[in-house]
Amino acid sequence: MNIYEEYGLKVGLEIHFQLDTGRKLFCKCPPEFSESPEGIRLIRRLRPTQSELGQIDPAALFEFEKGLIIEYIAPPNSTCLVETDEEPPHYPDIKSIEVAIRLAKFFDMKIVDEIQFMRKIVVDGSNTTGFQRTAVVAYDGSFSLDGKKYGVQTITVEEEAARLIDRKQDKVVYSLDRLGIPLIEVATAPDINSPEEAVKVAQYIGRLVRSTGYKRPGLGSVRQDVNISIMNGTIVEIKGIQKLDTLGKVVDYEFNRHVKLLELKDLLIKSGLTPDSLEVSDFMDVSEALATSQSRIVRRILNRGGRFYALKISGFKGFLGYKIVDKTFAREILERIRFWTGITGLFHSDELPNYGISINEVDKVGSLLNLSDRDAFIMIGLFNDDQLPLIRDKIIERIVEAFAGVPYETRGATEDGKTYYMRPRPGMARMYPETDIPPIVVDQELLKNVSKIRIVEPEETLSMLRERFGLSNDMAEELLDSDLVDLFIKLFEEYGEMVGSGYIYHVLVSIPKALEREGYDISKINEEVFQKIFKALSDGDIVKESIEEILKNVCKGISVEESIEKYKSEKVSVEEVKNYLREVLNQRSDISSLPPNIRKKRLIGIAMERYRGLIDAKIVVNIVEELINE
Repeated sequence: MNIYEEYGLKVGLEIHFQLDTGRKLFCKCPPEFSESPEGIRLIRRLRPTQSELGQIDPAALFEFEKGLIIEYIAPPNSTCLVETDEEPPHYPDIKSIEVAIRLAKFFDMKIVDEIQFMRKIVVDGSNTTGFQRTAVVAYDGSFSLDGKKYGVQTITVEEEAARLIDRKQDKVVYSLDRLGIPLIEVATAPDINSPEEAVKVAQYIGRLVRSTGYKRPGLGSVRQDVNISIMNGTIVEIKGIQKLDTLGKVVDYEFNRHVKLLELKDLLIKSGLTPDSLEVSDFMDVSEALATSQSRIVRRILNRGGRFYALKISGFKGFLGYKIVDKTFAREILERIRFWTGITGLFHSDELPNYGISINEVDKVGSLLNLSDRDAFIMIGLFNDDQLPLIRDKIIERIVEAFAGVPYETRGATEDGKTYYMRPRPGMARMYPETDIPPIVVDQELLKNVSKIRIVEPEETLSMLRERFGLSNDMAEELLDSDLVDLFIKLFEEYGEMVGSGYIYHVLVSIPKALEREGYDISKINEEVFQKIFKALSDGDIVKESIEEILKNVCKGISVEESIEKYKSEKVSVEEVKNYLREVLNQRSDISSLPPNIRKKRLIGIAMERYRGLIDAKIVVNIVEELINE
């Protein structure tokens, strides 16, 4: 039994796939992103509404209480009155629904008789309407993978949110170009019991959706949300995971976080503390105790007119500094405070003296708070004390939750696989019927069109790539997961005789991966870029060695046409390279005196350093061999 089984890890996935059916879900606008979005700008404030039962969703209330101003940019080529919420939604894109039904049939799910769109309240600004439209298409299915059965709870069709452009203290800016792009969401049952399984299941479902031919390619077109719990714990949702390798890290990180939170719960109970007996004082101004502090952080706040405030938590010594994976419990408290108030830092007694704050200053703060040996304190620097009551409430809220173990919350994920607090979990009060869209009857005509959409088992595609094109299994899998199989086949049919399948794979997969590791933004490299590069290579306008440099320029925002033209115009002649190397041999006795084989390697290196991207490496080799023979 591994550690995940020992703690009863359960994971369910909600995988969102953007579709490219040629239009958005509720209008005919093309699903295209603007590189630098420009257009009409709208300013909005969104407010939560009550459900039919008179309830307000806690997640919606949370977002509203941030008090954010929301600015929308509406690029004219990809938005209309529907995105700006000045016109009702048009009839839904049937092709998106057909793809969802086809996937549901593959999973042997129960397809609803009538598809009814609902409104799901969203008040973070990512939708101009204040809600997201979503419809359940099918429920209760399953599939088998490596001998294990996994349940599929639901498949839904919904609209993509607006694209976040900028976030400031009191304002967020969104582009509406992404708003309304069709999404399919596949929600699995909590049958996954390890990080490796989570990756394997997500990869399998992703490959199935790709095989329909309607999945939108590129980073950001797939988003995984994870629901995770362990024995005696609570379900926590982690949102917005874009990469498969990040998914496994997130599941492992959050599993360990849950384990440590349950350990903290046990320690709190053993200490004799209870939520009812918890004593937290009001905040007290302790600035005088720090008046002569040499701490740079303290001096910066005091010199700018700020004050320091501290509160006492009776009997809590040692718990604020308790380590939860890579953070302390105090950091968990700070995350809660930050998302309600914007406060980004705090001090606590379990970590002091530190940060330039002396033991004498710590004792002074403790004396002002009348601290005993078992008590703890939290201290915050502020320029406005209006937030103190809310900060105190959030400190108490998070400490009380610690007595229950794992809080019921929604968290975000970082690229390195860690998680952070986002907001409270939404409740049932966030859903209500969409009145502007008529129900869609799932009739025989619709099902007939669905049957024309083909789904291919991933192994079938992998076998084809291995057998027809001679790719290794690893190469075939990387190509499949990069959404480039169709483009690979197309390029091979046009240029395969000239460059071979391995080189096409190298350009499509290996070079972009290497550039991404170097920090380049490879999101600008698309199918059109690859096609134009291979056309230029075929026409003799560029050489193979220039392709990586051209792709680097594209990543920097230079057009592929301009980059190709640059290397086309700078190509060098054989005679120029030959003359340059003759000059090197005449002037560098240290090279000309080397044995022929070593001399050859040195000359090739010198030539490629000077002319990389401007002449074919094979031609350079021929030139060097000719010179050595001379």
